[in-house]
Amino acid sequence: MDEEREKDPERVRSLKKLLGANIRKARRRLGTTQEQMAELLRMSPEVYGRLERGLIFPRMERFVDICEKLGESPDRLLGFTAPEALAAKPATRQDEWLSVMQRLTPVMPRLTSPQSMAVRRHVLGLHRLLTTFIHPAEGRAARSRKGDPTS
Repeated sequence: MDEEREKDPERVRSLKKLLGANIRKARRRLGTTQEQMAELLRMSPEVYGRLERGLIFPRMERFVDICEKLGESPDRLLGFTAPEALAAKPATRQDEWLSVMQRLTPVMPRLTSPQSMAVRRHVLGLHRLLTTFIHPAEGRAARSRKGDPTS
């Protein structure tokens, strides 16, 4: 029993390091800085840096939030998924869209009112376009309600 207790701190330390390294890799894949991720997660950059260096564990709620923001599974961040399988996975369009949205989210509060309105207008236009591909009848109905001559 005493031998297990002696191994436990080392295991915890190595798991913190592994989690921190995997969070850092996922953040870098998204092309965001530590400061941007800290802001997105509503935590200080100092605490986020300690997390990436493997000095602390996040609370469960924070860990779930980190997984969501990074678009990663808990298994992957905790190192339960084989690294070979991870390297072979190509980036998908969904990954690209997630990256765009994650970069946009922290910027939105700093935009001026006209800039914010322009971004919302473009995103709404993209949403309408995507709706026409997913549900063509809804897209036609929306255009006819707006008086769109292309319907």
